[in-house]
Amino acid sequence: MIKTLTFILLIVCALSGFSQTSSVQDDKYKFVASFDMRNSVVIGHSVKFNGVKLGLGNSKQRFGIGFYGLRTPVHTYNNRVREMDATDTNRYSFGFLSFYYERIFFSSKRWEITTPLHLNFGSLKGEYLNMEQKYVQFVEKGIVATTLSIKSHFKIFRWVGLQGGVGYNLIINGDKRTQKALNAPFYSFGVKIFLGELWKMTTNKEYRKSDWEE
Repeated sequence: MIKTLTFILLIVCALSGFSQTSSVQDDKYKFVASFDMRNSVVIGHSVKFNGVKLGLGNSKQRFGIGFYGLRTPVHTYNNRVREMDATDTNRYSFGFLSFYYERIFFSSKRWEITTPLHLNFGSLKGEYLNMEQKYVQFVEKGIVATTLSIKSHFKIFRWVGLQGGVGYNLIINGDKRTQKALNAPFYSFGVKIFLGELWKMTTNKEYRKSDWEE
């Protein structure tokens, strides 16, 4: 799997370099920001990730940094740890910092199709509930992972639309138990707010009154 993802990364980078024609040189980079929500699996449980992405982009590609975390911790009730005061209830938190590159393969007034590639650096923290009904940390692991996905969106208006996508999260480091707990596909579907467009709509009266053109 790692060899496959590495090969895909090389292909994406090669396509990016090949596409830098003279017409793209005038395609100025602009600041981009967006929310990124995902549904995935952690410790065998379906979870929701919340994230925000910041970066630069033009009509061909985007790159930058993202911040992600579980919307709510994962709770398990049948895996008692070795500590003497532990009950059989544990909870896990997982958050990560992500560096991303996003290739834009198709873009029109309303549609866009992209292939984001992320390199993630995070931490998985586990806590057990003790006899006094307090959570005590028993493990914390540094995680390095990569994710590759395909996403698309449809703009209803220029500041809001619908988005969907699928991908896979692959743990690079750690033991087999950690990899099994976190290696998983993910998907996203829902409303997408285009923060840059919303900012221009609220701060620029001329932009707000202008026609929405291709």
